[in-house]
Amino acid sequence: MDNRLTYEDMLKICETINIHYIPDEQLFYDTIDHILENPENESASEIILETFTALLKLIDSQIKEIETKVNIQPSCFKGCAYCCYFPIITTRLEAKLILQYIQSLPEEQKQDIFEHLLNYFESNKEQLEKVCTIDFHEDPQFKFKYISEQVSCPFLDRSSNTCKVYEVRPTPCRTYLNYCHPNVCAQSLMPRETFSYEFLHEFYMTALNEVLQEFLYEDEDLGITFPDDVFHIDYLPKLLKEELCNKS
Repeated sequence: MDNRLTYEDMLKICETINIHYIPDEQLFYDTIDHILENPENESASEIILETFTALLKLIDSQIKEIETKVNIQPSCFKGCAYCCYFPIITTRLEAKLILQYIQSLPEEQKQDIFEHLLNYFESNKEQLEKVCTIDFHEDPQFKFKYISEQVSCPFLDRSSNTCKVYEVRPTPCRTYLNYCHPNVCAQSLMPRETFSYEFLHEFYMTALNEVLQEFLYEDEDLGITFPDDVFHIDYLPKLLKEELCNKS
């Protein structure tokens, strides 16, 4: 007998979460206060990156806390990559911080990722030009149109179906989960059974913005244009390609 959750089960759980388990925004401010008071790094850019990774981990921990409270466990598993073909929309700031994180990695790992990205943009050039022009502001079908082209995330290693930057994967990747049978993702491009904790994104971005403002008038070149990079949102592949071209 299959005891997995059904779509109807998830509707009830969603209602419970939305009423009772919205996290306290103060947790995100407490995280940045702790980092600013006890930084592990000295430079402003390193502290911003430290904050970025800490806030992403906080999103994960908040999701796990909610899951515990409503007694659910995701059916997602390592090597399942159906959601890695969804349109990932981020700010330019996040794209820059992901690239900064890659730069901080050991040389061999860093070079492997940059080589992977180069191959990705070359091999998916025509498809990316098509999907990255879909208007995600105005077109209500943009998700379906994007997914239908089956263009993977720039960071998906298709040989293992794993993420090359898992530690700093964007919030849409972290907050989208399946608690029903894993087959629902295989059987539909946009399964109705999945759940998104997208409400956490606003808390995270607000806190990250607060930290940026702490260093606006430092002499150090942060490589960030404020506030433009915070409010400029676009498809992740497009932003990454632009930033990589700017650095070359």
